[in-house]
Amino acid sequence: MAGYWKTNKGEEMSEAVEKYVPKETVKDVEGYKAFDIPERGIRKETLERFGVKVAVSQEDGKTPIAVYFPSYNQKDIVTGYKKQDLTKSKEEKYHWSTVGVVNIKNKMFGQTVAEGIQRKRSNLTCLEGEWDAISVFQAQVDQVKGTKFEGMEPSVVSIPMGTANAVESIIHNKPFVESYPTLTIMFDSDEATAAEKSKGIMKGLEAQHAVAGALSGNGQSLMTVTPPPAYKDASDMLQAGKTDDLAKLVQFEKRPYSPEKVVGASSVSFEEFIKPREAGVFVDCFPDLMKKLNGFRLKELTLFLAPSNAGKSTVCSVLAHKFMQAGHKIGMIFLEENNKESLQRIVAAELKVNYLKFMRDPTSVASIEEIRRVYDDITSNNRLFMLDHFGSIPVADLLNKIKHMVLAEGCKYVILDHISGVISGLASDNERKDLDVAMTHLAAFCAAHEVHLLVVSHINRSDSQQFLPPKGKEGEPFWVNVRKESARGSAALEQFSWNIIALEPEINPDFTRGRVRLKVLKTRFGDSLGIADVFTLDNETWEVILDEGDTTF
Repeated sequence: MAGYWKTNKGEEMSEAVEKYVPKETVKDVEGYKAFDIPERGIRKETLERFGVKVAVSQEDGKTPIAVYFPSYNQKDIVTGYKKQDLTKSKEEKYHWSTVGVVNIKNKMFGQTVAEGIQRKRSNLTCLEGEWDAISVFQAQVDQVKGTKFEGMEPSVVSIPMGTANAVESIIHNKPFVESYPTLTIMFDSDEATAAEKSKGIMKGLEAQHAVAGALSGNGQSLMTVTPPPAYKDASDMLQAGKTDDLAKLVQFEKRPYSPEKVVGASSVSFEEFIKPREAGVFVDCFPDLMKKLNGFRLKELTLFLAPSNAGKSTVCSVLAHKFMQAGHKIGMIFLEENNKESLQRIVAAELKVNYLKFMRDPTSVASIEEIRRVYDDITSNNRLFMLDHFGSIPVADLLNKIKHMVLAEGCKYVILDHISGVISGLASDNERKDLDVAMTHLAAFCAAHEVHLLVVSHINRSDSQQFLPPKGKEGEPFWVNVRKESARGSAALEQFSWNIIALEPEINPDFTRGRVRLKVLKTRFGDSLGIADVFTLDNETWEVILDEGDTTF
């Protein structure tokens, strides 16, 4: 017989019987009904509203032994169910399991219900678990019974796959979440220990901060609700008979989200305190630069300052390729070229062929088989993500795209070329202020998440002297001298950067570009400032060739 076979809680079945029990399918679960769950304080009609199914004991036909929470894809088709086996303790294996496919890209639990509510959207309440969402929904429905608001339903959802995937779930459903002017977050009141945090474990409070950070800057009002100290979550309150208290808590005790909090020095554990700062990814083709910076570390922002035609896009593509070789996912936001060109840069770097020749005709420098091999490797492994956009873009939109790359796709390095292009062409009369806003948000995002952001900025051409040969050396090659003050626009570019690297081209007497040198103008945790690597690009392989010649005036 297909379907659920378990006996009452505590009863065992022989191994012989277990062997003949068929595996549950989505179709099997769809044949189940809903029943009251007295232990949770949840009624049958509430479960029915959310499409939740209940399996009961075959012994008495009424004792709940498993609960199934549906997972809808973006086309509102149930692809699977999260299953909670009530015959197993929460510590036992398979207490939670899945039937069918429960995908992180699916809708959040309760989203289909909220989308079907025929009234103006005002507030969306997001809970940590399915039981919590159902509890809040039922409590709020009960609160308005007998009033003029009877029949009105709240918009309540929960993250579907635990706190570790909270941000990704919301990112995949961002249009729905942002359709509400107010988002209320009510996660569990627990917090990861220092040891757990070091392992990347995230609990209720950490997940709350992560979700709020992912949505910051979108214009949405973010609110939080914290259960009373005696209760872990909303489900606990309902089970304790605190229906009215739960409804009032969610409705009237919301507080604006504040990421900052005053803490004592003990909030930094001794283990964390003495932990050495991790070195970043070392890019072997720029050894002197790596020595000065100690690598490209996560949670930092590096600003590249460069005049036009200094080779900034080439350096960015070299770095992107090196990050991918190190096993990291990367994001590329090149606002002055299309995605085909950006992808061609990476493929050409992997093939070690001249990018310009490859762009004009790929098969002139590599065989179809070689190109296909590299192309398939990059695209099939989802190591490279690009923004499908050309030209200026509103700062809020840019931040949302970067958040998606990092939080939903897992990018550890994101390259933005260039920040001046973000605001150029926008209907704004204050470029400096726009750059301030952009850099403030970008730096804050880097500090809060495991990502290194590389931002390219043009230099201010008003200082024309830097593009002219020194007096007495007319007719000789010279270096364009880039200073921190050369940054175009805002002082925030310098202020909020962990590292600032200048790309200084050598100008030949015929005004063509010669070599390029990298100069460290600022580093918070590196070893030293000054001129680092000097290089050219091999005409055939397009690889970096270090130059040991004179790099001074």
